[in-house]
Amino acid sequence: MNTRPIQKKTSDPTIAEKFNTYKFADYKEKVLDLLKRICTVSVETMKIIKKMTINYN
Repeated sequence: MNTRPIQKKTSDPTIAEKFNTYKFADYKEKVLDLLKRICTVSVETMKIIKKMTINYN
C-alpha cells in the first residue's frame, strides 16, 4: 500500500515556472517561516482587538 501523496504537475505556466517541484522538503523552511509569521500576526491582532473591546466598554 502506497501512503505517499500523488504529485501532479500543474498546467498553469506561472506556477510551473516558479515552483518546478512539489516536494515539501524543498520549501519546508520558507513554509514554516510564513506560517510562523501568519500566526504571530493573528495572535497580535486578537490582542489588539481585545484591548480595543475592553477600552470601548
